[in-house]
Amino acid sequence: MFPENLFPPLPPAVRKDMADLGPALDAVLPLKARHRADLPGNIRLLSSLLTEDRDDLGRDYMGDPRTLSAYLRYFLPWNLYRLGRLFTGLSLDLSEGATLVDYGSGPLTVPLALWLSRPELRSRRLNVVCVDRTPKPMRSGLDLLRKLAGGEPPWKITLVKGALGMHLRERADLLVLANTLNELAWTRRPDLDEDAARLAATLQKGLAPGGRALLVEPGTREAGRALSALRGACLELGLHPQAPCPHLRRCPMPGREPAPWCHFNFDTTGAPEWLVRLTAKADLTKRNLSLSFLLLTQGFEPEPNRVRGVSEAFDLPLGFRGQYACSAQGLTLLRFPTGERGLPPGRGITATFPDQPERDRKSGAVILPLPGVRS
Repeated sequence: MFPENLFPPLPPAVRKDMADLGPALDAVLPLKARHRADLPGNIRLLSSLLTEDRDDLGRDYMGDPRTLSAYLRYFLPWNLYRLGRLFTGLSLDLSEGATLVDYGSGPLTVPLALWLSRPELRSRRLNVVCVDRTPKPMRSGLDLLRKLAGGEPPWKITLVKGALGMHLRERADLLVLANTLNELAWTRRPDLDEDAARLAATLQKGLAPGGRALLVEPGTREAGRALSALRGACLELGLHPQAPCPHLRRCPMPGREPAPWCHFNFDTTGAPEWLVRLTAKADLTKRNLSLSFLLLTQGFEPEPNRVRGVSEAFDLPLGFRGQYACSAQGLTLLRFPTGERGLPPGRGITATFPDQPERDRKSGAVILPLPGVRS
């Protein structure tokens, strides 16, 4: 199935549960007044380390109590909101007895996001295997999940101290790596092909028949480049992208300068007020969020003539606006009249291209005229 809209607004019930996350954090991880006063500064420091000074970030940085507190109070909730929007759009479903394996689980970010955003999964007996180098964040995340569930959830949750690629007895119906690739040194090297091929083989080996692999990363050029290389390696093994890609051809957004890379921006509508206030206290802004991702499954065949909007709209000459998109034609430039808008980033449509389409002189993209949608 081709997801039509990757980032729909959170349903009202999910927004309420996200709002309740703040009190749940206070109950499970209470802060003394002094530590609460230090929290905005610790959040700013960790934000700088995660984005600008990553070389100064320790390998197991979440073992530090101050860092862990900042992560759990700020970065975890924003990651849950970000993943919640994606999980809502992907309509991730797991049948009774299915196995989820979450590598680089941290404070159980992926299981928590599924619990919050997919209420229909809460009553199913799932096997959830969480793997991380540092056990303490996983234990904190498990305490938080129990609080949200009002006791022991029906999920069988196993915490494993380890790293990506370790041998597990379980094979996954859904194997997830969220914010994990950016921690791997090879993703910053000039040549990614060999390491991407090794990771593709690891993913394939870890999947049960019919299983899916989901990788979610920050929407940076570096992450887009790594995911594009991994996509190519997975295609060679028969692991096909189900989303966001609308085709199985070569990736037209491989992340090399100066071309665009595959990532999606979306607004923060419905984010909890307590989290918005904390963000302001830390002198940070979150007007929109960004991510890159791949959902892979064995032998998936996309529907023909699909187009996925990727970038936000921008001005073009001669009274037009444009937006980069992806299609089997390669890099695609949607063109529509000024005063109208294109597709929300992540929206997919079926389109018919002209027999002899124009090409954009700047990017080389195939131009697809689009009537647009009134703002």
